[in-house]
Amino acid sequence: VGSPLLDLSFRLYLGWAFFKSGMLRAKDYFNGSWDTQVFLFEMEHPVPGLDASLAAPVTTMAELALPVLVGLGLFSRFGAAGLFVMALVIQLTYQENFQHILWMALAASIFIKGPGPLSLDHLLVNKFLKQKKGI
Repeated sequence: VGSPLLDLSFRLYLGWAFFKSGMLRAKDYFNGSWDTQVFLFEMEHPVPGLDASLAAPVTTMAELALPVLVGLGLFSRFGAAGLFVMALVIQLTYQENFQHILWMALAASIFIKGPGPLSLDHLLVNKFLKQKKGI
């Protein structure tokens, strides 16, 4: 009985953690201090294989889009996979924060199990299956 609410709480917690970060990055962009974000990606948390000038906007867009997908439960496995990779890169860069491991566990759970019945994915799949059966 509580599993759908637990699934939803996992999705909302994980989404909120990343969305907050994306909003802070976007705020720097809109305040004209984007160079701060690029500097952070150069010095504090470089993304392997990506130049900082590319990593900063790509990460910002991902932190704003993927959490919305996960929170709504829309294409949630895709969103969870993206957040898992982001948390993994963060963990490999910092290595001292248990919170990143928690994020990876939540993202993996959503990816493997799915978003649960309180999601748009569930609603759309059920609607599609009813149409297919002619109900």
